[in-house]
Amino acid sequence: MPAHDLVISPNRPSLPAAVIAGTVALVELTGPLEDQAELRRAHRTQKTRSAQFMERAWLLGERLGLPEDLARWRHAGLIVVLVLAMLVALSALGMARAVVGEARSINAIAALVTLLGVHFFTLGLWLLGVVWPGALAGLSLGRLALWLSVRLPLERGSHSLTVLRATNRLLQEKRLLPWAFGVISHTIWALAFVLILVVLAFGFSFHAYQLSWETTILSSEFFQRFVHASGWLPSLLGFPVPDPAAVQRAGVDGLGTLAGAGANAQREWAWWLMGCVLTYGLLPRIFFSVLSYMRWRVGVARMGKLDTADPYVRGVFARLDALDPPLVTDAEQRPSDAALSPSSYGPAIPGTLAVIGFELPPEVVWPLQRLPGEIEGKPVLEQRIAGSAAEREATSHALALARPWTLLLVCHGASSPDRGTARFLRETMPLAGQSRLLLVAGEEGASTAASAEGIRRWSDWLKAERLDAIELVGISEPDQENV
Repeated sequence: MPAHDLVISPNRPSLPAAVIAGTVALVELTGPLEDQAELRRAHRTQKTRSAQFMERAWLLGERLGLPEDLARWRHAGLIVVLVLAMLVALSALGMARAVVGEARSINAIAALVTLLGVHFFTLGLWLLGVVWPGALAGLSLGRLALWLSVRLPLERGSHSLTVLRATNRLLQEKRLLPWAFGVISHTIWALAFVLILVVLAFGFSFHAYQLSWETTILSSEFFQRFVHASGWLPSLLGFPVPDPAAVQRAGVDGLGTLAGAGANAQREWAWWLMGCVLTYGLLPRIFFSVLSYMRWRVGVARMGKLDTADPYVRGVFARLDALDPPLVTDAEQRPSDAALSPSSYGPAIPGTLAVIGFELPPEVVWPLQRLPGEIEGKPVLEQRIAGSAAEREATSHALALARPWTLLLVCHGASSPDRGTARFLRETMPLAGQSRLLLVAGEEGASTAASAEGIRRWSDWLKAERLDAIELVGISEPDQENV
């Protein structure tokens, strides 16, 4: 299934939200997720279908741990980029030291090729990738950073690789991969050229060098034309260019008289070399780094349109449409605004309590005779439900009306929690200020605390379902500590 154009909630960064939505879409290729709570919450809290789509995806992503996976990938990528920057910086220092090393005679043309050769090669590959997406894309520093990030020994969630796939697919469809890799590559290269220029400037400032050229098969006219052509752009920035006579003197035939040519000639050669490195090395990398960043920002900002022709998007929209209240044309029978929007009842009321018994066996006495000591508040709602869809809907509506500060959900500790329990917890959590879970065991007609084994099983389940924000509490008894 193709990735989607995504509408981003203004409350969240656009790229992470787009990646999370794309990842959820990939996860649901193997089957739809249980999303009743997320779907209803998105429908209540967002106004447009596009915003509801994104909110549902984000809530599902939080449940699956996708933001944490994305944060781990970003952390790994940052480490790899820093390491690559250090390695390129060391290589740049090595190249610069090779030019201005212990030897006092420098082949100026060979030095220029050494300093700019790999740079021109990689820059050409990047430009080819921009014009022809996918061509030789594996040879960029950005692609290398991605490859190394995948192979870092870091802790990964069950959907970490899916997050990476969704990111890669999204950037490919938006044609942002060349610009993303360009920001990384050009910035690292710009740093390298800054270091090269610093080393060259330091070496030429405090040591005397003789710059020359040598050849066996080329003529001196070739080098004169080469120096003149390569020095034209730097000369526009004020860098001097050796004249043909100076180039002739610096040739093989003039090596014996090079020392007597004077310091001015050598100074022109040094400035010509540094001017070429600045003009053809540093400035292009800075320019393309800024260009890549600007194109990247523009591309990310355009992640704001859903592909409504996509069957996946249409399917989610249809489910959201089903949650809309029926359109009533008779004004006398029209539902009130409160009935249409449970979220309109305002924030939770401090000091209030709702106690809901969920799927309790018949032997559990209701209402409970004892509540946990840490649970305080005036009960405004006390219900016991068997867990049917109609009961869950009615209870959710009652909670939306009551807006309790504390919701205490009472479950049977010996029973195994299931998807229905998780669905009900997710539906009711947003309707109260805080949620607590009390596990009981019905024995001899009285409600007592659940066993330690049951508490451990439910605690592990809450963590697995990413519902660990719900605190487990226990019945206060003289011989038993609270959970």
